[in-house]
Amino acid sequence: MVGRSLQVAEISRESLKVESYYSIRRGWIAVACVFVVGFALMGVTGYAIYQQAPPIPTFQVHGEAAPLWTKEDILEGQQVWQSIGGQQVGSIWGHGAYQAPDWSADWLHREALMTLEVMGENASRYISEVRANMYDPDTDMAAITPARAAAVRRLTRYYVALFTGEHHSPEVEDIDALRKLHQVKDVALYDVAKAEKMAGFVFWSAWACVTERPGQSVSYTNNWPQERLVGNTVSADVIIWSLISVALLVAGIGGLAWIKSAHHEEQGQLDPPREDPLVDFVVTPSMASMVKWVYVVFLLSGFQICIGVYLVHLTIDGNLGIPNWLTQHITYTVARTWHTQTAVYAIATSFLAAGLFLAPAIGGRRTAPPLQKPLCDFLFLCLLVIVGGSMAGQVAAVTQSFESLLMSQWFGHQGYEYVELGRFWQYFLLVGLMLWLLLMLNAIWPAVLKPQDTTSPSARGRWHLVTIIACSGALIAFFWASGLMYNARSNLAVMDYWRFWIVHMWVEGIFEVFITVVVAQVFVMLGLLDPEAAAGVTLFTTGTFLFGGIPGMYHHNYFSGTPTMILAVGSCFSCLEVCPLALMGLEASEYMALHRAADRPESRWLAKYKPIVNCFIYVAFWNLVGAGFLGFIINPPVSQYWMIGGYLTLAHGHGALWGVYGVLALALSLLVLRL
Repeated sequence: MVGRSLQVAEISRESLKVESYYSIRRGWIAVACVFVVGFALMGVTGYAIYQQAPPIPTFQVHGEAAPLWTKEDILEGQQVWQSIGGQQVGSIWGHGAYQAPDWSADWLHREALMTLEVMGENASRYISEVRANMYDPDTDMAAITPARAAAVRRLTRYYVALFTGEHHSPEVEDIDALRKLHQVKDVALYDVAKAEKMAGFVFWSAWACVTERPGQSVSYTNNWPQERLVGNTVSADVIIWSLISVALLVAGIGGLAWIKSAHHEEQGQLDPPREDPLVDFVVTPSMASMVKWVYVVFLLSGFQICIGVYLVHLTIDGNLGIPNWLTQHITYTVARTWHTQTAVYAIATSFLAAGLFLAPAIGGRRTAPPLQKPLCDFLFLCLLVIVGGSMAGQVAAVTQSFESLLMSQWFGHQGYEYVELGRFWQYFLLVGLMLWLLLMLNAIWPAVLKPQDTTSPSARGRWHLVTIIACSGALIAFFWASGLMYNARSNLAVMDYWRFWIVHMWVEGIFEVFITVVVAQVFVMLGLLDPEAAAGVTLFTTGTFLFGGIPGMYHHNYFSGTPTMILAVGSCFSCLEVCPLALMGLEASEYMALHRAADRPESRWLAKYKPIVNCFIYVAFWNLVGAGFLGFIINPPVSQYWMIGGYLTLAHGHGALWGVYGVLALALSLLVLRL
């Protein structure tokens, strides 16, 4: 993570001449190959997802003239579901909040019980009937039996009662108590017609869970969720690819350990300079303005923790002791939305602030670049507007203050976890990231355009580090646009494909590249790393985690309406993401050595940076435990089949997002304050 085996050591010139495994040239070739192959694979598999996503048909009951639900009804129902919080009100296909049930699994089970009750002695035919694919691509219609239609209509009335605030339902003894248990707002929807269409969307999601793909014996969601009443059981593909992923994990750890041990002599010994190389560090006005960004990071982090405590109380004790007016406005859905969204905001703010703070120093500037300070202040105001506006819009959407579903999508709640902010705010943030990139380039361009001194390894290394920083900054700005590739009416399988380009690749991949090179640059500035070695190791590290990280994104998509090939690609590559995490102890030992060096009289100046180093040690631990151990426990398909959306997912999410990226945000914030 923070360097992923980045050596905190100065490497001798003689060593560099003999050993070239971490050479810059080889590093660039490796990264280029990883990007080309990785994204080519993402293109091929993404095309397959588009082509084989579960169809959204018009549902027609045998013997009836009027359809049960039209395709338009289901798509509008999807938008209604998004407007009340979407994945923050329970989950669909395993993705979402944990308090309410997974609605696709809930519908599947309840419908099966009701249909079997109607069929009576003919119940033995139910599994074959419900799993049969009755979709006709020529008419874009799917047929269902009268017995199933009777159960569906009965279940629709239950869902309408649950979400419109009715106090009685023949399906449950106390619907008010059930609503509070699920933390569904007392009146989530005020329009019965909207509630009926949302029920149609949930029915479609359950239909995809049980309907077999044409010519196959597994459903569109690879037989997820497990439900014996409809014949959903774990498939052979899930078991086989899980075993292969475990084997690849062992092989990958062994291979990476072999490489590190074979080139261990390149690491050298820690030998920090006797004086702080940054004792005369010049802070320009634009750099000084980053202090207020840091305070926003602390504020967002503190708020995120407080709202997390509020969520825990709602989860365990319900509304006990909390005024009803508060829980009806800051609902569980709103609180969980803010909890996940402010975490991303805090982490992104710290990374952007660190980039803007270090950029003038990296560019060798002693004075502020033209317009840098006022534009940094303008960007800060934009950040406040985006954070405040998106959070207010989410409350308005969940409380159904927007009459238009389009307005709810653009200014309220998009309904998808981690990218809940309204589409307007999403575009606004893209513009802000583009401005941030321009400000970064405005500050560092003298170092980028400076002619390389090919006779000086140190100068060559510094130039390549600056180039990597510029490239990673561009990736941060442009990759955010992947979240704009779907819309409110996109098929859920397609939406989840693009959503995880943000959740997985933008946060866990691109930000990881950025933080790796920024930490390397800081250590070079402190005289702890040789510039050429730092650039080479940074490229090697980047290639290593992106090799598994790019197609490894698919471990989120095993059961999201994707074809079986996603199981294969996701399980094989995502296990390789864990390989460098398994060696986090080596990285932690390097930071601990740096921590001990700060106590020696000759390098006492390092004590100024000990809190930052402590954060890096903490990050290494949570990379091993939170991202690595807990991540791999739920990573193989067979694990996710049983545990997706469970509390191990919660533990992994907190350990990886807060334990790693949250503490990195604090480390970067401390760096800005210390310098």
